[in-house]
Amino acid sequence: MGCEDWFITNDEWTVLRFEIGMRMIATGMLAVLLSAGAAGAYAQQSGTVAEDASADMSPVDVLPDIDVDTYDDAIIDPAKSNPDLIDGLIYKPDAIPLSQYRRRTTDPESLAVLSNTDVIAGDGQTERSYYAAIYSGSTSGVYFKVAAQICEMMSRTFERHRVHCVPLRSQGVGSNIRLMKEGRVQLAIVQSNNNWEAQKGIAPIPGARSVMSLHDEMGLLVVRNDSGIESVGDLRGKRINIGPEGSASRELWLELLSRYDITLEDLDTVYNVAQDYNELGICENYIDAFGLWIGHPATLIEDTLGCGARVVGMGGPLTDEMVRANQYFFNQVLPAKTYSAQEEAIASYGFKASLIAYEPADPYVVYWITRIVHENIDRMKEMYPTFRSVVADDMYEKGNFLPFHKGAACYWETDAHACDWQPYYQQADPKGPSKWNYSYQQ
Repeated sequence: MGCEDWFITNDEWTVLRFEIGMRMIATGMLAVLLSAGAAGAYAQQSGTVAEDASADMSPVDVLPDIDVDTYDDAIIDPAKSNPDLIDGLIYKPDAIPLSQYRRRTTDPESLAVLSNTDVIAGDGQTERSYYAAIYSGSTSGVYFKVAAQICEMMSRTFERHRVHCVPLRSQGVGSNIRLMKEGRVQLAIVQSNNNWEAQKGIAPIPGARSVMSLHDEMGLLVVRNDSGIESVGDLRGKRINIGPEGSASRELWLELLSRYDITLEDLDTVYNVAQDYNELGICENYIDAFGLWIGHPATLIEDTLGCGARVVGMGGPLTDEMVRANQYFFNQVLPAKTYSAQEEAIASYGFKASLIAYEPADPYVVYWITRIVHENIDRMKEMYPTFRSVVADDMYEKGNFLPFHKGAACYWETDAHACDWQPYYQQADPKGPSKWNYSYQQ
């Protein structure tokens, strides 16, 4: 073999680079590449959608003087005398001071036994502070940015409620649910289908309670301009990435294709790789389309549109049938000019992002999170464009299948006894009249 046999052309290097990238993403270091010319080839990987990109589940930001990695790391004892056992649920939330959730006694009768009724000193006044932590997703994803904006609004209105708020990163919806089952979550962002499945007992989340719905998580196709794809029905015979085995995006793809009577064998090439490689696949002409069910606008999509691609909705009569058959799906519309060169509104479908709380979480904290976000949703739309899809009434009316947490129920006025917990937080300031007697109702 001569030396010249070792050289490869630029085109061959591009192919090799894509193949190596595919292999790396699917196993963590190396994974099976689905060869671009092998129709119906599959790679295997356990993975998550783009929201689940971060592998580090420790908070990126914590409250002062709290080391979350070592704070209150005692082994949980499930015995009834355990002060971390509240109404039968273990509760040791990350990034929350021990004094905010640990019971003084094991008396189960009253919220007053919670340590968060302690009085602390601040600026020479007798004041109390409270703490909220919202588990979200990767720091580059929409969930984390949404949680961060909620906390920003809580900070701007701090004097009304004295609730400190911090967003916590995670691997996404799946890890948020697991962490709640472990008693480590106070508040978390999931999807309306998770809310529905938990309520139906299909995928229970013990102690999970609804707070409010947030932004739309709309499904969109990103397609090459030369692909000829104008709708879901046009995907037959095309090259697409449907995501790794076991990922949420793959399950959504299979459900959508099935509704349109498209099998994987009907596609030219099927890739099973992580969503991180969609941009490379489109730009290097290895795939014709990929789909994402996320909040919009999304950097993952905008970055791809610069190399001859456009967005296409997943709407249509067959999609409408699927929405009618599933309570957790909703018809949605992407406003015009959300993305580059998108001159018209686009019809599609998707979920609602769903803020849930753990039942033992402080109702005072949950109440004020609910109230501040709902009252200031128009301001939040200006702060972060993902909130533009939020309709104020939908925050209560859509996607909340689980019973409401007592704090949210009080704000939404779900029943006559929804605010029965309030007297525990209306103690008079010993230095003056009823300083903490906040006005809870609108």
